[in-house]
Amino acid sequence: MNTRNAYFDNAKFVLIFLVVFGHMISPYRTDSSGMLSIYHFIFIFHMPVFILLAGYFSKNFHKKGYYKKIFTKVALPYLAFQTIYTLYYSVLYTDETYTLQYLVPRWAMWFLLSLIFWKLMLPFFAKFPMWISLTVSISLGLAMGFIDIDGFDKILSISRMFVFFPFFLLGYYLSQRQEPFTNLLTARNRIIASIVLLVTLIGSYSFLDDTAYTDMLYGTNTYDNVAEFLMRVSHYGIAFLVSFAFMALIPTRGFALTSIGQRSLYVYLLHGFILKWFFTTDFSKSLEPTSWGIIVLIALSILVTMLLGSRIVDWFITGTKLIVQFVTPKKAIQKFSLAFKRTFS
Repeated sequence: MNTRNAYFDNAKFVLIFLVVFGHMISPYRTDSSGMLSIYHFIFIFHMPVFILLAGYFSKNFHKKGYYKKIFTKVALPYLAFQTIYTLYYSVLYTDETYTLQYLVPRWAMWFLLSLIFWKLMLPFFAKFPMWISLTVSISLGLAMGFIDIDGFDKILSISRMFVFFPFFLLGYYLSQRQEPFTNLLTARNRIIASIVLLVTLIGSYSFLDDTAYTDMLYGTNTYDNVAEFLMRVSHYGIAFLVSFAFMALIPTRGFALTSIGQRSLYVYLLHGFILKWFFTTDFSKSLEPTSWGIIVLIALSILVTMLLGSRIVDWFITGTKLIVQFVTPKKAIQKFSLAFKRTFS
C-alpha cells in the first residue's frame, strides 16, 4: 500500500470508528453532560470529513460508466439495505409497525440516498468555479433551515442532503489540486490541529450542553430565531476548520488496522444491525454513563468496527456481489443506468 492510500484509509478507519462510537453512545448522551459533549464533538466533523472524502474520490464523472456506477454501487445497495433494515426493524421491534418506504431512509441510510444525489448533482456544479459552486451550495444548505413543513426533512432526507452537500463539493474541488492535504502534514500544522480539536472539544462541553443542538449537527433543524441561523453559519465555518485539523493529524504510513478503512462502507452499512439489537438487551439498558460505562462502549465500538471491517465480512460481501451479478439480467442494469444518465445529465 502506498503512502497516499494509507493516509486516506487511516482517515476512513478513524472516521468509521467515530460513526460507530457516536451511534453507540447515542442512547446515553442525555444522561451525562460529558457524554453529550463527546457526542456533539464527534458530530461536528465526522460526517463532514466522510462526505468530503466521498467528494474527493468522485472526480471521474466525465468518464464512461459514471451513471452505471452510481446505480450499481450506490442506488442498488441503498434499495437493498433500506428493504433489509425495514424487515429487520419489523422483527426486532414487534410492538411497532414498519412500512417499506424508499423515499424515507431508515436511520443511517440517509447517507447512501444523499450520496446518490450528490453524485448526480456534481457534473452540473463542477461546471462553475469553486467559489461560485460552494457559495450556492452553502446558501442552499442555509436555506433548508427556513423550511418548516411537517415531514419535509424525512422525504429524501432532503435537509441533510443540501446541508452537507458543500463538503462533498469541496472534496471534489480539492481532488483537482495536486496532493491538497500534503501541506497539512507538517509538525507545526499538527500542533495547531491538536489545539483546534482540543478547543472544539472544550467548546462542545461549554456551549453545546443541550440536546437542542443535536438537530443542528444532524443538519435537520429549522430556525426559530436569528441566533439559530447564525449557529448554522458558524457550524459551517467550524466544521470546515475542524475537518482540516482532523486530516492534519492522520498518519501517512500503514498500520495493522489501515485496511479496515478500505472497507469502511461495509462497517457503515452493517453496524446498525448489531447496535439496534444491542440497545434492546438488558446489558445495554444496565450501562451507566460513568467512566467504566464509557470504556465498555469504546471497547464494543472497536470490536464492532474490527469485526465488520474484517476480511471475513469482505469475502462474504464479495461473494454476495458475485451471486447478485450472476442472477441479475445485464440488460436491466443497462436500461436503469441509461435512464439515470438521461434524467440527470
